Amino acid sequence: MLVIINFFIDLALLRRAPQDLPASPALLLLVLLAGLGAGLLLAITAGVDLGNGLLQSLLDLALTLGALSLALRLVERHQRFLQTATALVGVDTLITLLALLPVGMARPVDSESGLLALAGVLFLLLVVWSVLAVGHILRHAFSLSLLQGAAIAIGFDLLSFMIIGGVIDGAR
Repeated sequence: MLVIINFFIDLALLRRAPQDLPASPALLLLVLLAGLGAGLLLAITAGVDLGNGLLQSLLDLALTLGALSLALRLVERHQRFLQTATALVGVDTLITLLALLPVGMARPVDSESGLLALAGVLFLLLVVWSVLAVGHILRHAFSLSLLQGAAIAIGFDLLSFMIIGGVIDGAR
C-alpha cells in the first residue's frame, strides 16, 4: 500500500507518468473508494451534510470518469483509460486529503487572526498544484503539452463546479 501512495506522490510531483501504473480494474476500484472517502471527509470538514457530500463526491467522480472516457474515445486512445483514470483519481484523492488542513482552518474563526487568510493561501496553492498535476497526467494520456493539459484541467474544473453546484442547489 505504501508503494501505491508513494507512486501517487511522485505522480503529483510530476516525477512519474500515468503509463507507469498497471492497467488494473482492481487498483482503479481501490482508488475510487479512497477518492469517495476523501471527498466525503472534505465535504464534512467544510460543513456540508453527509447526503450532499456523498452526492458531490459521486458526481465529481462520474463527471471525471465520463469526460475522460469520452475524450479518450474521441481521439481513439481508449486503451489508456484504466491507467489515466487511476492516475487522475489517485492524485485527486491525495490533494483532497491535503486540502483537509486549509478547509478545517477556514471553519468559523476570528477573521482578525490571519488564520483564514493562511487557509486561503494554502488552498489556492493546492488548487494550482492540482491543475499542474492533472495537466501532467493529461499531457501523457493525450500527447499534449503541460500548458495544454493544465488549460483543459482548469476548464474541466470550472465546468464540473458549475454542474455539481447546479445539481446540489437543485436538490435543495
